[in-house]
Amino acid sequence: MDPVVVRAVGTAGSALSRYAVRATLGSARRRALDGVYRRAIQRAVDEVSADEGTTGLDLVHAVGLLEQMVSAAAEGDLPLLEPEEAGKDATMRRWREIATEQGLDSQTFPLPFEKLIDRMLRGVAEEALHTAVDGDGNPLFPAVAAAHLADLRHSMRTLARTIPPDGRVREVLRAAYEACRDRDRMLLTPDVLLALLHLPDDSVTACFEAVRSGLSLRIIRALRRFQDTPVGAFRPFEWVERPEMRQAQMYAWVHGAITVNGPLLLLGILDTPSNTRDALVANLGESIEDLRHAAMSRISVVVQQRTPGIAFEDE
Repeated sequence: MDPVVVRAVGTAGSALSRYAVRATLGSARRRALDGVYRRAIQRAVDEVSADEGTTGLDLVHAVGLLEQMVSAAAEGDLPLLEPEEAGKDATMRRWREIATEQGLDSQTFPLPFEKLIDRMLRGVAEEALHTAVDGDGNPLFPAVAAAHLADLRHSMRTLARTIPPDGRVREVLRAAYEACRDRDRMLLTPDVLLALLHLPDDSVTACFEAVRSGLSLRIIRALRRFQDTPVGAFRPFEWVERPEMRQAQMYAWVHGAITVNGPLLLLGILDTPSNTRDALVANLGESIEDLRHAAMSRISVVVQQRTPGIAFEDE
């Protein structure tokens, strides 16, 4: 037999032996994962080889090489989710590194390397999902569920970033931005809160007044005094870069709001760590929950602007 073929069969045998040892000695979760990897490898080789002119020994060789790399890879290299096209280049670089670390050359694989890895990773996600839902008490269910929840959370955050501030909020924030820029003064959380307390619909002022009559004016006076506090130089930014805006966008997403209004951005301030939030908590004590409740009760308020008096009649 050709020496290269002998080495290929030997490689496959040694990799399968490692899997066999883990199948008997590993944890239930480890055994389930190894089963997923084995089936994904076999599927990848079968599917890619269907498009290529390959011999039976080529298939054995390909399976052995993939088994060897998977044995050396970390779990993070084998995600339980369908891979995204956006990260394909980085993924392929990582798997070429794994191949090199194992003394393998990705350029001389018996089947196209990138196609093989791509099919294998997709197979891992499909096999893991199938395995996790197939029967009660499956050891892979927690890991697969957690991976899918993490992916959903990431998707929610990404979509939430597209929710803009409403027209009133956008205008007062623009004014605060320009005022800080013109004074070469860094924009900070007190500037955001002061802007919200000047909204023409008084939606944020009403939240403070719901806690205690006259509270909004006291807060405004304190925030105006802060305007004379020395701070760093102005730095340009996009509003979505600010953590209170991102938090407000998440609230908007959860509540089905199409824009971020004043109460939503107030909630973003109240639920984002900052010295301003800490000072409010220290000043209001347990009443901070009343402020949060007042903001929550106003996040869906939409002011209807009705067209006055037009009549479609003949003169």
